[in-house]
Amino acid sequence: MVSNIVRKIAFISDLHLFSRYAMMPPSYTTKEGITFNSGPGQNAIWEYFLEFCGICNQEAVDTVCVLGDVMHGQNPIEMGTLLVSPNMDEQVEVGTFVLDKIVNDPASPIGNRKLYMIGGSGYHKGARGHNTEKDICDNLKGKWLGAIANMCFTPSKKIFNMSHGESASFIYREMLLGREGMFLREAQAMGKIPKIDVSIKGHWHSFVYIHEKGMHMVQLPAWITFEPSKPYLKSYGKMQGDIGGVIITIDDKDRIRVWHFLMDNPPHIADEVQEG
Repeated sequence: MVSNIVRKIAFISDLHLFSRYAMMPPSYTTKEGITFNSGPGQNAIWEYFLEFCGICNQEAVDTVCVLGDVMHGQNPIEMGTLLVSPNMDEQVEVGTFVLDKIVNDPASPIGNRKLYMIGGSGYHKGARGHNTEKDICDNLKGKWLGAIANMCFTPSKKIFNMSHGESASFIYREMLLGREGMFLREAQAMGKIPKIDVSIKGHWHSFVYIHEKGMHMVQLPAWITFEPSKPYLKSYGKMQGDIGGVIITIDDKDRIRVWHFLMDNPPHIADEVQEG
């Protein structure tokens, strides 16, 4: 079956920069001359992020969508103990640097990419009444979409419902997507919302993809490993996430394909095996 691809869109979420357990560039120097060097696990994730940027170049991705939690914020519950630094100005600076790698990569065959950003969890924004993720979006001349957005990526007529994601699953991650798909169909049937063709979310750090007739449901992977905080410690196995990104293609017949790119053997920073 022959078709032409008309849009290629990269989706990433949950970078959690400045967490001790997430991706970080190899080094960052503050205006005072203090240098933070990433650990081996952080650097391994960083290298895979650069690999994903290379894939976006190979595939001529034209758009990047970031679905929240670019930074880890000030980590108030753990009193900042899980952070590289709680300084939000520094986190914004590094967040801008990191996203610039995928948005304005000089090696991109199509030039600078379009950037759309969704706000993440309030806990990670680091400032009341101000969204520091929007600062990053503005720095990169992207379009800030707020907490949720319905979008068509022209010339496609398919509608993407994008948000960071909330709520929880009692057992299975798939329950989140399936439940949301059911509620979307109910609202559509009642004429309350337009037909949603793709529901895409972040937040839970694991890749899940469900394709049913008339709807794609995607939960994005993250760029952070298991961290020893209260939400993670509730279920060690369940909170082992996936590291990577997703590329969605749309062809000239308005068909959608979802391609995941996940890191093999991600590092264990907080939970490495130790000898005694």
